Amino acid sequence: MSGRFSDYQTEDWLSQVADNTWLSLHFDNPDVAGAYASEVFGQGYSRVRGVFADASGRAIWNSGTVTFTGLPAVVVTHVGGWNEAINGDLRFAVALPNPVRVQAGGRYSVSANTVALSLD
Repeated sequence: MSGRFSDYQTEDWLSQVADNTWLSLHFDNPDVAGAYASEVFGQGYSRVRGVFADASGRAIWNSGTVTFTGLPAVVVTHVGGWNEAINGDLRFAVALPNPVRVQAGGRYSVSANTVALSLD
């Protein structure tokens, strides 16, 4: 027998993610290379608090633009979501459609409505 989680339950889980997620940048796939091993580090990099809309239709979207500043020279390939600003657990990773090269001291922005998470 197989079952399906209710809309209520999935939106409750997604709301927990929306209420407490710190976005990260990665230079390799965190699922393959490891969450900590693939995260950008150095210079002024730090995770940034994500802003997400309320869960609806079994999905959430980032509702605000977040900007990472003071980055080291890096090619960003993924955006991650964590439950803590430092350390913690990786909740999700999203591959960028195209890798983005950032110069030392540069910045990278994740525009509003570009990160979608859903539970089908």
